[in-house]
Amino acid sequence: MDGYIYIYGTKMDVNKNKKKAFTLVELLVVIGIIALLVALLLPALGKAKSVGQKVACINNQKQLQMAHSIFSDDHGDKILYSSAWKQERSAPYAWMSGSLNLSRYLNQSRYLEGTPLFPYVGKSIGVFKCPADKDLVRITNRDGTELRGIFPRHRSYSVNIHVGGWSGWPVQKDEEWKIYHKYSEIENPSNIFTFIEMPFEFINAGSFRVVMNDGAPTHKVYDMDVPGNYHIDGTALAFADGHVETKRWLDERTKTAQVRYHIDGSNFKYGIRRAYDSVDVKWLKDRSTTKIEAMAWRKQKYTWFPWMFNLKRQMRAWNVGPEGASDAYVRSGRRDSWGWFWNDSW
Repeated sequence: MDGYIYIYGTKMDVNKNKKKAFTLVELLVVIGIIALLVALLLPALGKAKSVGQKVACINNQKQLQMAHSIFSDDHGDKILYSSAWKQERSAPYAWMSGSLNLSRYLNQSRYLEGTPLFPYVGKSIGVFKCPADKDLVRITNRDGTELRGIFPRHRSYSVNIHVGGWSGWPVQKDEEWKIYHKYSEIENPSNIFTFIEMPFEFINAGSFRVVMNDGAPTHKVYDMDVPGNYHIDGTALAFADGHVETKRWLDERTKTAQVRYHIDGSNFKYGIRRAYDSVDVKWLKDRSTTKIEAMAWRKQKYTWFPWMFNLKRQMRAWNVGPEGASDAYVRSGRRDSWGWFWNDSW
């Protein structure tokens, strides 16, 4: 047989319609090529996803910064306080009051609705969170034996404490450095950051503190905060002039701060404050605030006094405010406002 048959004198190939199968070697080669392509594509896809998250984060911060500045325009150029405790009389005028505390704060999105910026961002909850922040919060009963819920954290951003201050005030030993209470006071808006990402291990109050003095830590609650590291060893920051940029951290101590230190509720163990001579800390300091001029500081130096939680306050003889104001603060017979501004002046 030569593989052919003859039908009515026509020569036909009997092997022509037989299906040919892959050999085992050929199958292994194809599988190997596919695996190689997947290995080559996955990093590119991961990077593309990271870039997309960074773009969304930048957009969030642009919206927040625009809301922040528009609120200021609507309220006599006043800047919202960067932090306040919920029970403080100045809390309604903090961009975010209370603490995002792992042990006590339930992290419910409804708390975001209390920020004065909420109507300025179209009542959007998502704008307060970086899409790369995947942290889940576990809520248990007091003794930790009963799991009551697991849900995503709703806020990734904090505000430079020097832009607004804690109820308008600085942390102890930082009173020689300016707290900006109005946008017109910021000498170089393109060089002063406002919003910044924070890692879930360290984010608590609404403010991000950069320690400007070079002395020993004054109180662990108010030590140097840790910046986020969500975008290829870097973070996104908004600035007072409205632009947003990303900063890639250069010091390994900044990159690993999230895993080398641990928090006990809302406090942490000195974070990157111990990263002496860090180029990243210097970069943040250069973009946080400016020092009060020497002559101006000498005139007000003795009006400052220590307050609760190692914050500082100032008694201002000219700021007696309206009679009967509920947010008055009295010390040694002298009267001042609880926050930097009287509540009724907003």
